[in-house]
Amino acid sequence: MRLNDKQFSKPTYYVDSRDDLLNAVKYLRRSRQLGVDTESNSLHAFREKVCVIQISNPHANYIFDSLRLDDLSPLSRLFADAQIEKIFHGADYDIGLLKRDFGYECYHLFDTMVAAQFLNYELIGLANLINQFYGFRLNKKFTKCNWARRPLSIEQMVYLCQDTQYLIGLRGYLYEELGERDLLEEAQLEFQHIERRQPLEPAYERLTVWGIKGVKSLREDQFPIVSELFNWRQRQAKKVNLPPFKVIGNETLLELARARPHNREEIMAITGITVTVWRRYGQELLSAIRCGERGLASKAPQMKSKRGDGQNPVQYEDAKLMDALKKWRIATAQERGIHHLAVLPGYALEVIARQKPHNAEALTVIEGVGGKRAKLYADDILRIIGEFSCNL
Repeated sequence: MRLNDKQFSKPTYYVDSRDDLLNAVKYLRRSRQLGVDTESNSLHAFREKVCVIQISNPHANYIFDSLRLDDLSPLSRLFADAQIEKIFHGADYDIGLLKRDFGYECYHLFDTMVAAQFLNYELIGLANLINQFYGFRLNKKFTKCNWARRPLSIEQMVYLCQDTQYLIGLRGYLYEELGERDLLEEAQLEFQHIERRQPLEPAYERLTVWGIKGVKSLREDQFPIVSELFNWRQRQAKKVNLPPFKVIGNETLLELARARPHNREEIMAITGITVTVWRRYGQELLSAIRCGERGLASKAPQMKSKRGDGQNPVQYEDAKLMDALKKWRIATAQERGIHHLAVLPGYALEVIARQKPHNAEALTVIEGVGGKRAKLYADDILRIIGEFSCNL
């Protein structure tokens, strides 16, 4: 369905039927480049999901309603077509969601956020870049919108198109600058790494008690309490399908663990415990505190690597080597005037720290390194590894 409103700068289509979906895919497959974005309801549900997929080419915008379309498999042809460049801003999250919710594979990707980061831009948000290159300020009114709610207003759909209709032009500016700075190969390696990322785990399922800021400041006898409170909150949030912070906040959990209230009067003195919270959860909170005090808390979750590729984090004995490599990376980035991730990404440094390659050939095959980086940096990296090995 074409949206007839003067607020749209180009023809814009809202797609919520099978026929419209097939026609849109047929048309978009003739494009060489597509600007792509997604919107989820991650701020409003425990189990977030893709609610909208926006795709723009130079001539039109398409808004795909992924909640009203029963079968979105035809879109997989666009994402899997390596002849069509898909341009995202912050692709890692979008690709993870699209793989998880729809099983899409994406080839020939360009990420404007990664490009701006590699070029060492101070501000790499999409709104900042569009303002810098186009002198246009994006309306961010709907940044925290619940995209699962229907119907979508015209104002919301104008907002959705703003996020994609500038991406192709923005890519042109950044691609040219990457070429001028001799960073095209490095950027391409990062785009390919994002293409290979694993499907995204549900955001709040990944949380552990260690993720609470300030939890390490608790005494040893307070930790079982906050652990039990955290586990209770996870169960409750999942039950009502709300983000955990909308059940009860982190600061309140910590204060409960420190104060150990045992009755209504004591718990109502805790910041964040309102009359409504007491009525809904008061007795359950007191019960969780008692369980924690008795040492009945569930086993504390182990701290996890943030890598997401199945590899274990760097072991303690390699920490000094990792630190030395990071210091070298910062110094090299400053010397070249680029971002340190453009020198070498963190996942490549971790593999180097674990494997300790002995020659340039072994370094080249590590994901994220490649021939050019090995040629530029092999001498420095092998020297650092050699110095580290001699000091063991």
